Amino acid sequence: MSAEAFSESLAYPQVKKRAVASRSFRTKITPSNGNTFNAGNTINIDLPGNLAGQYYNANQMYLKFKVAVGGGNDVTLDRVGAAGFIKRVQIQTAGAQIYDCNNWNVLASCLMDTDSSSEWKGSSGNITMGTFGDQLQGESIADGAERTFCVPMMLNPFAMTTPHRMIPAFSLSALQFRLTLDDAAVAVNAVAGATLTFTEVEMVCLMTELSPGAQASIDSMTGGQYNILANSYINSQATLGAYNATSSSLVANLGISVSSLERLLICHRPQATASLATAFSLGNRSTAGLTQYQLLINSENYPARPVLVGDRGAEVYSELLLADHALVDFRKGNPILNGFAAVGAANAGAGGGTSALSGVAPGAAKNNCFLVVDPAGLSAGAVADGVVSTPSDVGTFQCALELESGLSDGKSSHIYSGISTIASVVQYKGEYTSAGAVRAQTVDFWAQHTIMLSLDMRSSGVWSVSV
Repeated sequence: MSAEAFSESLAYPQVKKRAVASRSFRTKITPSNGNTFNAGNTINIDLPGNLAGQYYNANQMYLKFKVAVGGGNDVTLDRVGAAGFIKRVQIQTAGAQIYDCNNWNVLASCLMDTDSSSEWKGSSGNITMGTFGDQLQGESIADGAERTFCVPMMLNPFAMTTPHRMIPAFSLSALQFRLTLDDAAVAVNAVAGATLTFTEVEMVCLMTELSPGAQASIDSMTGGQYNILANSYINSQATLGAYNATSSSLVANLGISVSSLERLLICHRPQATASLATAFSLGNRSTAGLTQYQLLINSENYPARPVLVGDRGAEVYSELLLADHALVDFRKGNPILNGFAAVGAANAGAGGGTSALSGVAPGAAKNNCFLVVDPAGLSAGAVADGVVSTPSDVGTFQCALELESGLSDGKSSHIYSGISTIASVVQYKGEYTSAGAVRAQTVDFWAQHTIMLSLDMRSSGVWSVSV
């Protein structure tokens, strides 16, 4: 047999095949518990079940809402934009909990800093979510004004199936989304007393409906059992006490019990600004003087040698890229170093931006907002007449640990290889030091892990989840 092969360009017998008979349509689902919501309220949206032959596509689903600002004060969004309004996302069905992620908006801020580009935040993100491409803040809304936002329903298992799967809408129980809105003092930067009112809330879904024959084929092929692997996040928190020009350490029990722990995301936020109305509470992240860190699972170190933060953060950021499976993706950029440098620096950021690093004269001191020990978090800075009039004092530091084996490298379509922590003691261990005083910090941990979503239409007919 010849080992030669033709180019795909000459493979004339290989043509696309027509898809099975189906139709797609858009639907809007309104909350089941009211029409008007305030900061701190919970929005209940039930995605209907019992829809024969129909499927949700969670990657084509977004939350639309209108925000009215009151209280006599303008507000400025954090740099995660309108996603900052949502503190907690829960998904339930038939009394069973499928997903529960607290501090969802802080997680979204972390991931948007690493996974989005300045160009996206300044264009598509600006229109839909109110993000800015070249600053450490979002857009401002004047007192008495209204603004409509659309936030993709991201960072939940149905939106992170591996590989991509459509979600059957014919279970016997609705999928109940519970979206808890954050306090105004946390969600936006404003003078205390600003109010937020949410109206015209809708979950916009693109549905796919198969013909009866096509659905019968799917049902026969699966035997009525729909098993979907997906990624999920769970949140843990710890407190690092204040210390003054000394060394400190933190050993925190995380309580993570999953069959496949794939990565751990970590961020520190000064407690003084975590709920301060005049601060950028969600995205103001500090190093807190962190010098090294690692994970302990049943007293075994992961990695065996701790990750060092270093003078410019090269190693800790490389580990962050590893956990994002992007160490050798040289096309990937992000806005994590955006902001304003010292007063008087030229405003010459790439793409018409205002990058803290690109606008400073050669040889001048360059601010690194990624490595701020204890940032004030009160100002994203300002530019006047092309030069910086107010420097930024917001920090962007975050770190991560990659916990998958090299068998899957996080990209395999048919295996997953995280660490099992079932019946294990999982602890974070960090070492801290600083030349000055460091305020008390809230330390957030998000464990990304694989779960199995199961729908058995020959039995209970409702979703179940196993970790």
